[in-house]
Amino acid sequence: TKQMVEAGVGQHPSSAGNVNGNNGTLIITGRTKGLYSIHTKMRRQDIEFDDVHDVMAFRIIVDDVASCYQALGVVHSHFKPVPGKIKDYIALPKPNGYRSLHTTIIGPKGKLEVQIRTSDMHEVAESGIAAHWIYKQGGGGGDNVVGGNPKEGARYEWLRELVQEVRRQSDPMEFVKSVKEDLGTGKEVFVFSPKGDLYALARGSSVLDFAFKVHSQLGSHCVGAKVNGKQVTLRHLIKNGDTVEILTSNHQTPKREWLKYVRTSKAKNRIRSWLKRRQRERSIFAGKKMIEQGLKEYNTRGEDSARKEYQRKMGHLLTTFKLKDEDRLLMALGYGQITLESVMIEIFGAAAVKTQGKANKREKDDQFVLLAKRSIYPDASHQTSSNLNGIVVGQERNIMLKFCKNCNPLKGEKIRGVVTQGKGVNIHRLGCKYLLEADDERIVDVQWDDDEANVRLRPVRLHVLCEDTPGVLADMSRAISSLGINIGNVNLRRLPNGRGLAKLEVMLGKLEDLDRVMSHLRKEEGILSVSRR
Repeated sequence: TKQMVEAGVGQHPSSAGNVNGNNGTLIITGRTKGLYSIHTKMRRQDIEFDDVHDVMAFRIIVDDVASCYQALGVVHSHFKPVPGKIKDYIALPKPNGYRSLHTTIIGPKGKLEVQIRTSDMHEVAESGIAAHWIYKQGGGGGDNVVGGNPKEGARYEWLRELVQEVRRQSDPMEFVKSVKEDLGTGKEVFVFSPKGDLYALARGSSVLDFAFKVHSQLGSHCVGAKVNGKQVTLRHLIKNGDTVEILTSNHQTPKREWLKYVRTSKAKNRIRSWLKRRQRERSIFAGKKMIEQGLKEYNTRGEDSARKEYQRKMGHLLTTFKLKDEDRLLMALGYGQITLESVMIEIFGAAAVKTQGKANKREKDDQFVLLAKRSIYPDASHQTSSNLNGIVVGQERNIMLKFCKNCNPLKGEKIRGVVTQGKGVNIHRLGCKYLLEADDERIVDVQWDDDEANVRLRPVRLHVLCEDTPGVLADMSRAISSLGINIGNVNLRRLPNGRGLAKLEVMLGKLEDLDRVMSHLRKEEGILSVSRR
């Protein structure tokens, strides 16, 4: 080995040697780093050429782990190691399963890197983890056994989690993005559990990331943590060598703001998955309430008879609305994708629904209006008319209102209100994520006022995918201005493959105005798609 290092590898880019002795086989290879690779590393890490320590590098492959450390000792006995440049990825593997010993030494011609590993480690590093992931056949080993060795199975937990995430993710691009986030930096922190178990996470991870790393349920019920015996919040960032103890509560559930606290894809995916499941449950519950309301309102033959008619025509409803099962029907109702009236017409017929109308006045409206008034106007003398917003809450027009900035509902769209403490009623479009997250007891039925004079303009965000050609933005502006509609904000971003994405903010009052704008834009040459955000 010493002779190969002293000879250098500048004249021998693929130098290699095999040594057979009583203690096993030793394979040594050497290489010089290519100019482009050097340039890329200098730019990526923002370093000078003198800081690139692997311009010349040797790789030593031995039979077993013990021999790796023996080889490291031999190398250091002949050449001085560079302080802080010894990395033990055998004891502390990278999250993707990479294992090896790295050291930077001072050779006759300057600094060079030496990598020491076993043949199995080399196979994983060169061919990928999947090439080495061979499950034991039979013997009850299960998925945690690789090559008949349970310890080897634990080592590839990262790959197993990766496969599970593939199955959970409905959006392939979201999955690719999350994996890139985990692997992009190549930097990890190593922390310990109170029992001394070692965990590797991406640098910049919080205690919440650690909780989800240990177990999904631990993360979902996390309320805080103790780091080195000191209590910290969920957003606290962990550092190398920290001992982290997670504090939990059975009453805790994931929150949307948690997505701001986590760094790892596993934590983000678990939180998003829980929120989506919760939204689904809420929408199904809302759909059930709407069906119950409709069966009472639009049927005169008794509640039991109405339920039987609903179940009898379930197949017809699913076929009509092109849905798979009753849960999908209830979800579509809860999200506002189909209307209650259209469902009732399919059950009882158009004539029966129109005749019955809304004769059965619900008391719930009055209760909600009273709740809204009490929370907003403790003193009746402070009431101010909100009829200028064009919204009727129950039969009341003098209720303080606020429109959700996330969905920005327009007149003509299906809407609901959420009573808030001291801030009036928030108005949402059906399907808005904030409406689905609201407490059911604070949701109130609202409707648009028939008076056209009360229509107010609100900002609506549009995404326009277009060809990246000169004048396309001017054509979009001209198409919108020709309708007498103002553009509040414009942002154009260039995309690959000769395309661009324009983010527009237009001031609109009614749903029909939105339809006109989108229709005019779609007719312009070079416009590929138009969608509301």
